[in-house]
Amino acid sequence: MKAVPEDHKKFLAEMVWVHEEDDVCIETQEGVKHCKLIAVHAGLERGKNVQEQLEFLKARDARVPIVTGLSGRKDVWDIPKELTETIVVSGHHGKLHIEGLRLIIDEGGGREGNPVAAIVLPSMKVVRDTNRFS
Repeated sequence: MKAVPEDHKKFLAEMVWVHEEDDVCIETQEGVKHCKLIAVHAGLERGKNVQEQLEFLKARDARVPIVTGLSGRKDVWDIPKELTETIVVSGHHGKLHIEGLRLIIDEGGGREGNPVAAIVLPSMKVVRDTNRFS
């Protein structure tokens, strides 16, 4: 902690745990769709009330030892069934996985030598930073 600059600590302390957008366009096989978008570090749990999960994430209660939306794996991989018209985008998993409106964009996985990836909407084009740091 001593090595982390104060402005970095402040940035991390103020960071939201979930971000929502109401009207995001995405290209699908049926054409361009207008959807809600939810971005959360790991994802949302399937089978648990989405609104309750969002309220919990917005509260940013760091006293809770395990926050599944930030640290889950298999339990947050799939998109919750009730979100039929919602894009759920996350990282955390160390993989690039696009299935319907579930976008996991973490090709680099924080590993040296792996590219940082992003997805451009509405085109769904994946872009990568392949510059090597020395």
